[in-house]
Amino acid sequence: KGTIKITEADIGTDIDLKEDLDIKDEGYPEVRLTWYTGKNSSIRAAYTQVEYEGEADLQRTIEFKGETYTVGTRVLTDADLKYLRIGWAWQFINIGKGFLKLGTLVEGIGFWVDASLEAPNLSPPVKESAKIVFGLPTIGVALDINPHRMLNIFAEGSGIFAGSYGYGYDCEAGIKLIPIKILSILGGYRLLDFKAKNDPDYVKVRVHGPFVGVTVRF
Repeated sequence: KGTIKITEADIGTDIDLKEDLDIKDEGYPEVRLTWYTGKNSSIRAAYTQVEYEGEADLQRTIEFKGETYTVGTRVLTDADLKYLRIGWAWQFINIGKGFLKLGTLVEGIGFWVDASLEAPNLSPPVKESAKIVFGLPTIGVALDINPHRMLNIFAEGSGIFAGSYGYGYDCEAGIKLIPIKILSILGGYRLLDFKAKNDPDYVKVRVHGPFVGVTVRF
């Protein structure tokens, strides 16, 4: 889910990415690297890139970066999202020799959003593009429960509200199966929600859903 508003001379429209532009749901990969700096702490980095596309005959007139797209116009949309995060988890609460570990999660997150709207059937064709870059420090918690050496239950989340600049939140929970020490299989549910604002322009996106993954330890 998401909305975007890019103006010129303070004139623009709040555009719903799904309702107005028919942006489709997409699955996407993420690459993560974790360096364990001790029994209770780790430094992590993760990178995500997802490309969204849409094609719609507009049901209402919208304005995007100074260009007017009238009702009935066929509009092609490309929206690329890049997301980088680097963080440190310190689980200073350790109960039962690792059975339950809980602590703080401090991260720096950065978003890059490139969006373009194209009306190829107009004469001449019209295409406008915009880029929004957004970065924030966040703070949260990380929880691990290890009832068995082959099973890990995890949950974590971090975020921050930055007033007029927007906000960012990233939360997930799941289960990890560890058949051998160097390999694990995991699955869970994740919510990524952020808003980047430079008044009156803004982009607001919420991505959520189940995930699966494989980790290799070396």
